[in-house]
Amino acid sequence: MEPLLIWTALLLSLPFLTHEPKTTVILLDNESSHNAVVVKSDVGSVIVDQPYSYTTLAAQDKQPSSIEKADPESIREKYAQQLNMLPTKPVSMLFHFEPGTADLTESSKNQVSELIQLISSREPAAVDIIGHSDRAGDADKNYLLALERAKTVEQYLLERNVKLDRSSVTSYGENDPIIQTEDGVSEPQNRRVEVIVR
Repeated sequence: MEPLLIWTALLLSLPFLTHEPKTTVILLDNESSHNAVVVKSDVGSVIVDQPYSYTTLAAQDKQPSSIEKADPESIREKYAQQLNMLPTKPVSMLFHFEPGTADLTESSKNQVSELIQLISSREPAAVDIIGHSDRAGDADKNYLLALERAKTVEQYLLERNVKLDRSSVTSYGENDPIIQTEDGVSEPQNRRVEVIVR
């Protein structure tokens, strides 16, 4: 019988086939935000809220075990097979543009080969291409300019035979700046396309 594997966010739950089946719940480290999970039975509950902490549950009529902390390396070794089943984390890259245009800056043009390698390493990859603008100019025009920028990056990839079967191209216009500015301000970091590869 194969063990049942349940993934919830960054949660690993694995019943062991022993004389008394147990479920071990381990909270993994997502490296960006704080998570917690409540493990509950009919007679009690515990909160696992620290990375690489865990509890075990033997039966619904028994209290979950006390929280214990594990060494990350031992978790990676012991649960390598299960961890390899986790989806890879999305990777984001930013490409910047000349003011008021859909022309990539020279430094951003040099990043395209890195993006192509990233996409090919994750095939079949889902690729989200999101255009942005600064707040210089009219908001409606900025929306269209940001969309044109996203399509420029898409075209760069297509011209280099990158498979984009699972891709989306959208515009946020000036509505999601990296640097907050007053209206009418030109800001180089906000003139960008974000490419998220999953």
